[in-house]
Amino acid sequence: MLKSLRIKNFAIIEESELEFSDGLNIISGETGAGKSIIMDALHLLLGGRASSEIVRADTEEAIVEGLFLLSDQNQIQNLLEDIGIIVDDEELIIRRIIHRSGKNRIYLNDNMVTLSSLQEITKGLVDLCSQHDQRLLINPIEQANWIDKFGRYEKIKNEYIDSFREWKLLSKTVEDLESSIKDREQKLDFLKFQIQEIEEAQLAAKNEDSEIETEISLLENAEDLFLLVQDFESAIQGEDTSIIDQISKLTNRILGLKNSAPSFEPIVEQLKSAKILLEESLYSIRNMSGQINHEEGRLDQLNARIDQINKIKRKYGSTISDVLISLEKFKSEYAILSNHESSLEQANKQRDIALKAVTTKGQALTNKRQQSAKQMDLSISKELHELHMLGARFEVRFEKIEAPTLQGLETAKFYISANPGEPTQPIQKVASGGELSRVMLAIHSIVSSKGGVGVYLFDEVDSGIGGQTAKVVGQKLKSVAQNHQVICITHLPQVAAFADGHFHVEKEIRIIGGKKRTTSTVKQLSFNERAIELTKMMGGDTNNKSALATAKDLLSSIHSTEKKSGKKSNNAQRK
Repeated sequence: MLKSLRIKNFAIIEESELEFSDGLNIISGETGAGKSIIMDALHLLLGGRASSEIVRADTEEAIVEGLFLLSDQNQIQNLLEDIGIIVDDEELIIRRIIHRSGKNRIYLNDNMVTLSSLQEITKGLVDLCSQHDQRLLINPIEQANWIDKFGRYEKIKNEYIDSFREWKLLSKTVEDLESSIKDREQKLDFLKFQIQEIEEAQLAAKNEDSEIETEISLLENAEDLFLLVQDFESAIQGEDTSIIDQISKLTNRILGLKNSAPSFEPIVEQLKSAKILLEESLYSIRNMSGQINHEEGRLDQLNARIDQINKIKRKYGSTISDVLISLEKFKSEYAILSNHESSLEQANKQRDIALKAVTTKGQALTNKRQQSAKQMDLSISKELHELHMLGARFEVRFEKIEAPTLQGLETAKFYISANPGEPTQPIQKVASGGELSRVMLAIHSIVSSKGGVGVYLFDEVDSGIGGQTAKVVGQKLKSVAQNHQVICITHLPQVAAFADGHFHVEKEIRIIGGKKRTTSTVKQLSFNERAIELTKMMGGDTNNKSALATAKDLLSSIHSTEKKSGKKSNNAQRK
């Protein structure tokens, strides 16, 4: 779950910090107040592209920081460990710093990482549902992905993807072999040169470059370190008034007073500890100095070696591991080209075998999708009925394609009939904006019941919805929030009333440095403040006691219903 979000100098937000609950979190505010800025900030934490334009005027950098709790997120913790990031107490702090100059930095638990690493880590962390997703909903590839998420047959899908990639790789190998006849000898010579150059570098240890750079740094500072050791020895153990001698004398003097002043005992112990610490520090710095290899020409040798490694890395990979991967690739290509005809025949055989595997695993994936689609048809249709699309029917249809793709052996298309008695048609042709919103919510509702990500972000998914349907939308979001954290931007009071935590975004004009500045602030609302906000959202007058009473009744009735139904708090359920 997302525990907290800190935003500083981001667009018109000067500085705000949000502490989210682990249930349903609502964000509301007037149009243009800055609600979308919060979603933009969250999008950055999930690997979105950053622009210097979002840095607040008259400041140099914007900061967005999120604290995520990774309980039950073993896969993400494993990914973090793979890139050397330690996770303490199941906490992940993602921080992005966007500088006005265009330089951006990304940190995971204070370790700088690349944008691609951030995107890989957060892929299964948060599920974002926005009005933009409604457009994705009509994309056949996305429609197939939703079916797969609902079915939760990741192993079968991953097996198909692996076999497809293997087939495509072998197909590319065959194409390369067929087109490489003319320049085969030239390629062999060049590959031989590349293999020889890398092998001559004798790159055995994957971290040799970093070890060399550390030793170079020590050698370059060897003289200073030697002088430092001398100064340490002179100060701590020197013949004339050394620190240790002074401490010993002071200790003896205090011991002489000990019988008359027992309160000196702690001071004696402190002096003894100080003496031990000084001796240990001297030992440590001597040990560090002793590790330096003073062999003549050692520094020149190391500099020559690091230059050789860096030259190889510039040509064949950014790291030694990448260079060694390139070496294996060159050897493989060389072996294939060395025996071109037999290699081509063998590659064709391997490709045909791989295609059979793709077909077999693809059919297994198709069968699973068809089974899941039938369940999905019923589940979404049921959800749509509850969302006041009475008589609506949802249907998944598959179309066979000529050649396998990464997505499978078929395309999936969502069909819907919003009115009883009407045939189902492609969703993009007949569904209105409000209907698409409800379909998206229905899909997220049934997929969330299957487990998966811990945080759902809904960005005005209730667009085009109102009245009694809005209350049902609130109930659905509350239902999703029973097992997942939900953060939702909404303009509907019927939805906001179901919140476990309600945040209000407000835009105001301040005088800063004698100038007018527009600033967005975010505040978590108390019960009474929520009633005032709901009154505003309903278009009522906050000075009208009757309107405020109506809002309070709405809040009280919802929470009273939850208690009567015996629903446990989100905290209790998750313990």
